[in-house]
Parts: sequence; structure tokens; C-alpha cells
Amino acid sequence: MISEKKINSQHTWVAINQPTQAEIAKIIHHYQVTEEMLGYAIDPNERARIETDRDANIFLIIFDVLSKDITDSGSTEPIGIMLVNDYILTFTRTSTEFVEKLFDQQLSSALAHAKNEVTPLTIIFRTLYKLSVQYFDAVTNINRQRQQIQKTMLHRISRRSISDMLHLETSLVYYLTSLKTNNALLTSMNRMQEIQMTKDQHEQLEDVIVESQQGEEMAQLATDIIERVASANSNILDSDLNNTMKFLTVFSIVLAVPSIVFGFFGQNVLIPFSHSVLGWEITIFITIILILIVLLVLNFNNFFKK
Repeated sequence: MISEKKINSQHTWVAINQPTQAEIAKIIHHYQVTEEMLGYAIDPNERARIETDRDANIFLIIFDVLSKDITDSGSTEPIGIMLVNDYILTFTRTSTEFVEKLFDQQLSSALAHAKNEVTPLTIIFRTLYKLSVQYFDAVTNINRQRQQIQKTMLHRISRRSISDMLHLETSLVYYLTSLKTNNALLTSMNRMQEIQMTKDQHEQLEDVIVESQQGEEMAQLATDIIERVASANSNILDSDLNNTMKFLTVFSIVLAVPSIVFGFFGQNVLIPFSHSVLGWEITIFITIILILIVLLVLNFNNFFKK
């Protein structure tokens, strides 16, 4: 779907959401976008970066944003913002169509409060700022879930809690990777000579960089905490397994003693106390004494210490 909205007397915003083949042909011919640059803009697997085509006068920003439902999959997807001639083209998909609404809100707000003519870069930087700030809520939500899982793990470490913690760690990997590539993109944009920016626009871009870097630091801190929690829980599980193996070892050794004693008295040979009236009691007594000796030997060798 393609829709247009005027930014100022010269520039027009074109919102493109999952274009069809007919719309792709229109984008190429009407807006003079090259097939190569269009392929970058609509590719759902592109990494965040800047692409330029000086011959075609195209400047493309590929920026990673959160998916529509940050509490569900915890994944990110790229969007494309393209400057070509007098047009700003935004490329989104179903999971990122909220970016169009956000862009429209920033444009409407800028038009309502601007004293001078609104420029495309101003709207782009304001939108990127809002998209960068969204990572704060996502990371905070993960921290909140992690705290709840930790409380559960204090009482019992279950398969469900381990799976939930792994899910959070996976989400943070997506966030952290996207934030790092976004930061690299924004930093390189700030150094590019091809972009003519005013002082206010430079300040806007620097604000976006600061927020994006802060988001990266938050995601990195959350990742480190989850890794430490996972490591601590792994040590606890290893300790529990070690204690279980110790118990089973002692149990098997203790059970071996009666088998040995009763095996001797079960042979068809003359054995002391075999014809005694108290033979059974004596056998039990000998077994208990040997078991106590085994336990004392194990205790003497610190086998029961954790």
C-alpha cells in the first residue's frame, strides 16, 4: 500500500507498506528508485546501515526497530527510510506498520508547532528518537520478567523457569545486536559529509545517538545480569546433582553390606552361629555393625560434607 502526504512545498512523504509487484514497478518508475536500492529497503533480513547512490541521488537509512508486540517474540525488524529527489519514502511491513503512525504523528506535531518550514531530516530524526526510546520499555519489561523468574527460582528451579530465562536472554540478543548496529549507523551518519544538516538538526541527531547508546548500555547490563543469574542457577543445579549422586553412592554401598553378610550365611558350609537359635539376630547385628563401620569410614573421609 502506498500513500502520500506533503511535508512542505517541496517535499512529500510516501508511506509504503508491503508493496505489491505493481506498486514496486510504480516506485521504480514514478519515484525513480533503483531496483538495487529498493531491494535493500524492502528486504526483511537487511542489517541496519546507510546506503547511498550518488548517481541516482538516493540516500537510504535501514534502521532496526522493535516488532509490533514487544512482549511476545522480543524480536526486531528493519525499516527503510529513503531520501530520493523531493520524496521521503518509508518502507514498513505488517509487524512494523506502527512506524508509519509514529512518523505521521511527528510530522503533524512539527507542522503544528514549527515557526519555519519543516525539513525532511527534522522529521526523520524525531522519528528515530522515538524509535530508539522504545527500546527502554522493552529492556525494562525484560528486567521485570527476570525479577519474577528469579523469585520463583529461589524456591524451586523448574524446567519452565529455565525456559523463560532462556527466552529473555534470546530477546536481549536481538535487542543488543540491533542497538549496536543502530549506534554504528547513527554515528556514521553524524560524520557523513554528504548530509547537509543545520545546527539544530545536528543536535537532534546527537540526541538520538545518546538515547540509542543508553539503550545499548541498558540491554548490555540486562544481558550481563541474566548471564550471572543463569550461571548461579547452573551452579546450584550442579551442587544438587552432586548431592544426589553422593546419596545414591552411599545408599548403594550400604545396601551391599547385607547382601555380603547374608550371602555368607546362605552357603551350604559350616559357618559360626548357623545352627544357633539366635543365628538370625546375630546376622542382623553383624550387618548393622558393618554398616556403621562403613558410614564411619565415609564420614572420616569427609564424604558427607557439602
